[in-house]
Amino acid sequence: MTSRTPPLPSLRAFAALVRLGSVSAVAEELSLTPGAVSHQIRALESFLEVALVERTGRRLVLTEQGRIYGYQVRQALDDISDATENTRRRSRQRKGEKLLRVSVLPSFAHGWLLPRLQDFCRLYPDIRVVIHGSMEYVDLNAGTVDCAIRFGHGNWADALIQPLMPDSLLLVASPALLGKRESHTLAQLMQLPLLHSIENWAAWVSSMPDAEPQFQRPPTRMEFTDSTHLLEAARQGLGVALTRRSIADNLLQRGELVQAFAHVCPHASHYYALQPLAVEASESVAQFLGWLQVECARFAHSLKT
Repeated sequence: MTSRTPPLPSLRAFAALVRLGSVSAVAEELSLTPGAVSHQIRALESFLEVALVERTGRRLVLTEQGRIYGYQVRQALDDISDATENTRRRSRQRKGEKLLRVSVLPSFAHGWLLPRLQDFCRLYPDIRVVIHGSMEYVDLNAGTVDCAIRFGHGNWADALIQPLMPDSLLLVASPALLGKRESHTLAQLMQLPLLHSIENWAAWVSSMPDAEPQFQRPPTRMEFTDSTHLLEAARQGLGVALTRRSIADNLLQRGELVQAFAHVCPHASHYYALQPLAVEASESVAQFLGWLQVECARFAHSLKT
């Protein structure tokens, strides 16, 4: 009897091609050669007796049938992944293991959460913590994480939201870049190399008492979409960075970065803890969020003293 289900390796290769768009990218992700990826695609087409891709030189372009089938395959594989993770989680719970999966921005994890996380692990040694670092918004109701720490305005409609703490904007740089001078004027700092990310220079400057009315973001030769990379560049002395106080905290505490200018302004966004609406919080989530509230309050208080 002929199987109704194509070989899983072929399905995985085709789903990856739909998602990534090139054979070379699929080969890198699946640790295969480009030839092996092409072989898996051809095997799937042979099984289905349908052309899924059009071959134009070295490129593979999805046919209309391939686009529809690819979407369905990706959905099915995602369902298998979710079912597998849910089964594993129930198995761990039966064995008495407490699992806590936290989605968090990489910059906040690296600069603020990780230096404090050992304290939580000491208080709750029976909880295994899994940090999901992602800049993408994770669907909490999909069951892949138990809670999330997000930065924004608190208007996520599909989650239970708990305020954590505000943040602020400040200029930072490496001590080596600033030299031995004790202080710099803003004009002097603007002559140094500047590093940009998503933070709002105009908001920082306009909050000064003597702000320039038509301030424009100063030019830069280096810009980052990831704040972790921004701070690493600043640490290496590549320039002055405008950043959130929270994510620079670890480097400031260690003296690898210093505040380059006295002015600090409140950030328009705040940190929030998010929980899924459809699932009652586990004991481990409640313990983590309780600990997190205390740490956030302690950090906010330390900035006022």
